Amino acid sequence: MRGGIRRGLMVALAAGMVVMVTGCGSSAPTGDGLYRDGEDRYVRYATTMHSVIMAIHQGDWSVESYGASPIACRIGGELSGYAYSWVRLLEPDELDVDTVVGAATTAFENAGMEAEVAAFGEGESQEVNVIGTGGAVGRGVVTIRPSRGAIEVSASPGCFPGDAGELSDMVFGGLVYEGASRRFPAFEGPGWQPRFYFPEQGSPIYRNEDGTPILPQPETTGFPVAPYGS
Repeated sequence: MRGGIRRGLMVALAAGMVVMVTGCGSSAPTGDGLYRDGEDRYVRYATTMHSVIMAIHQGDWSVESYGASPIACRIGGELSGYAYSWVRLLEPDELDVDTVVGAATTAFENAGMEAEVAAFGEGESQEVNVIGTGGAVGRGVVTIRPSRGAIEVSASPGCFPGDAGELSDMVFGGLVYEGASRRFPAFEGPGWQPRFYFPEQGSPIYRNEDGTPILPQPETTGFPVAPYGS
């Protein structure tokens, strides 16, 4: 259920849900310049976050929100920017909180970010967060919930100048339709590659219509090449 809710949210975000985020800068790129800007920001922050989750566990993580869907956000009070939402989930057979905290802290610091640890609650409601700030990621959070046996890792890079709808159309090779999220990989593992183009034609389908992952996941020898940003 949790994954289904997040996937539904991801589709809503891709459709242009407004997010109140503070950004910097006033020059908004358009066309190929916007695509290059969005791709560069995505690749840099997603690559850093990949290093974080692989430092914690070098296996498959469930993709709850892929992180390449542009979301409309406000800059200086105007709806003139785009943001990203990236979430990965792991439910390991065994969960050692101290080990996860140490790995996450080191990974954030190795990426040139500042890391701090915050713990909340006790017993069934205990939650431990490792928060990394700075760099291309902006803000990354590793949330450990021992009673659930779950580790959730999220990132919110910020709000950047540019039309989210225009960028979304380029990311998806045309207007976004309801099943766009089915083109996103359901898992991120050691063989992950950054990808920022998911056209309706030529993209593997990674999830069934009900949102459950297709198993095994489709294998591809080459991804579609975007006609933008060349």
